Amino acid sequence: MRFLRPDLAPWALVVPLLVALWALHRHFTAAFRRRTAIAPRFASLSRRTSTTRDVAVLAAAITVAGALVLALVRPQILLTRRTPEYERRDIVIMLDRSASMRARDVRPSRFSRATLELRNFVLNKPEGIDRIGLVGFADTSIVLSYLTDDVDSLLFYLDWIDNDPTPLLGTNIGAALNSAMDVAKKDDRPTQKLFLVVSDGEDFGMELTRALSTARAQGYSVNCIGIGSDEAVPIPLRTLDGKETFLRDDTGRPVTTRFAETTLRDIAGATGGRYARSTSGAELQRAIDDIAGHERKILGWRTSTEYRDVYRAGLAVAAVAAAGLWLLL
Repeated sequence: MRFLRPDLAPWALVVPLLVALWALHRHFTAAFRRRTAIAPRFASLSRRTSTTRDVAVLAAAITVAGALVLALVRPQILLTRRTPEYERRDIVIMLDRSASMRARDVRPSRFSRATLELRNFVLNKPEGIDRIGLVGFADTSIVLSYLTDDVDSLLFYLDWIDNDPTPLLGTNIGAALNSAMDVAKKDDRPTQKLFLVVSDGEDFGMELTRALSTARAQGYSVNCIGIGSDEAVPIPLRTLDGKETFLRDDTGRPVTTRFAETTLRDIAGATGGRYARSTSGAELQRAIDDIAGHERKILGWRTSTEYRDVYRAGLAVAAVAAAGLWLLL
């Protein structure tokens, strides 16, 4: 323990002063009682204090004074803290950019809500995640950003794909997974790589089975977050002049999309990953954080020491003792 204001320690002399004053008070009280004896029949009407009560008053006064002096000198205790050091990890996010992700069963749309929550994730990256990579996919996939800790770069690409009016038809999750594994292979840091698919679950590609076999063989687990409701909803499209229409088939009828959970569950199950579902968009951030923080491996412990003020404890003891003293007097 150390004291920040040892120069105030002489205030502790108030304690023996209180004891001396208490002794004088006892002495003069006893002398007064000897000189002015009270008839036995009036004893019940006199407020006479006992030795026990006087000692209790002294103890309470000493406690108040001692606790206040202790608070004045600002004591600090040395605390030792052990903090776990976790394995550092990188995450490659595969974001579905297909036209069905523009459906508005999730407000403002599946895609806009997904990019919003991914921005929050990038800006408030959880402890243990070093770098983030971004892969966009529809019928084909494209690496938008290799693993980086440059927040501005990631936000730029999220803004760009969010505002891109080009309708992208088809969904090929297998191609996205191959691109994500390529990102991991080209990285020279020995960090654990996490994979995360954010999609409405539809898959029309032919590469998924082989991609999953490769991921299992290389020890990668693929986590999935599905976004969308169970209702069939139309797919909005933006024209070049900024107007909105709906995707239609060859007969002119609107094409609808429905969330498909089976594919995403199968991907997570086949690779030992985790699956989460978001029907309103509100669950996205929690699901992303849960996946990013799941099963973090502890590499060791970091020990740190720090001094912490305890003068508040002195003030609390003084307050309690003062309340007791008020009741005794």
